[in-house]
Amino acid sequence: MTDLETTIHEAFEHTEYDLGDVGINRQQVRIPVLQEGADPDALRAVVDEAVGEDAVVGLTVTTETIAGDDTVGTVVTFQYRP
Repeated sequence: MTDLETTIHEAFEHTEYDLGDVGINRQQVRIPVLQEGADPDALRAVVDEAVGEDAVVGLTVTTETIAGDDTVGTVVTFQYRP
């Protein structure tokens, strides 16, 4: 697990949201949140606080299937600028 993945998991530990496997490909970050209909503003606040608002570019929150099965959840994606 990279430092960024660890930071994200630690930031979400004290929230009501459970995460799937955080994925990082180059600087594209994908955070699957297992709860459907999670509050986008709350998710943005957790990510901004965890990695720094200046490091988050183009954050989007979508609802989609997670882990290739029938589980529908919320997915946060953004470009990470260290």
